[in-house]
Amino acid sequence: MNTCFYCKKTFDEDDLRPYGRGGSFVCFDCATLTPERENETRANFRAQLDACGKVAVLDGSCAGPYPLDTIRKLS
Repeated sequence: MNTCFYCKKTFDEDDLRPYGRGGSFVCFDCATLTPERENETRANFRAQLDACGKVAVLDGSCAGPYPLDTIRKLS
């Protein structure tokens, strides 16, 4: 169980994403509550994608995007 940075509600791990301020975990409702938060969420997601390099993986976990090379190193 994790807590949303903004509303402080407790959620299952899969219901939060690291797209809040400073990479904090946020729920969908809080991430899209205002145009400012939605822009912040998009910018943080985009920054994480850019950091992944040419190929990013999204697997439905709360980790957010990560580089494809991460999977290759684990296998």
